[in-house]
Amino acid sequence: MVKIFEVTRDARLLQQYYDLRERCYREELELDDFDGSEEPLDRDGDILLVHQGGQCIGGARISPANSIPFELPELQGAAVRYCVWERFAVAPEHRSLQLIRDFNAGLIECSIALGYDRALVLSSLRNARFYRQCHSALGVEFEIRRPVPEISTGAFAGLEHYLSLSRLQPLETPLQLAA
Repeated sequence: MVKIFEVTRDARLLQQYYDLRERCYREELELDDFDGSEEPLDRDGDILLVHQGGQCIGGARISPANSIPFELPELQGAAVRYCVWERFAVAPEHRSLQLIRDFNAGLIECSIALGYDRALVLSSLRNARFYRQCHSALGVEFEIRRPVPEISTGAFAGLEHYLSLSRLQPLETPLQLAA
């Protein structure tokens, strides 16, 4: 069955994504109180979903970098447009290396289409290393910059956070995104 990657406002698919991210964050990050329901940044940003047969199997939010609630020296005086990739979730039963690579390709292509030059990612070191491998396979630079423990607040208190940077560039073999 064909997997469709698209930025969408379809309420049914978005609700499936919100439910999926809640399930993933509660089970995998052991954030028992995590509420995956729609957040203001979901409405202000763009949600890239992958779905198959009408069922959402993964998603992530692409937000403007000015949406992050803390200061980053990396953004001071920047002449390029930054976005933030957030709330990444893929259904465990659908995870594969190829799907995650394709999803990273989709994030890159969508972010470029939305006018961004760079993407910031906040994640565990383990995930940052995995994202770097995916970007490497796509020929896109991905740099793990530094730990940012000061942002571990609220539901995410106590989790490690590393800041990474993707230098967005068109892919040699683009992923076919839904129009």
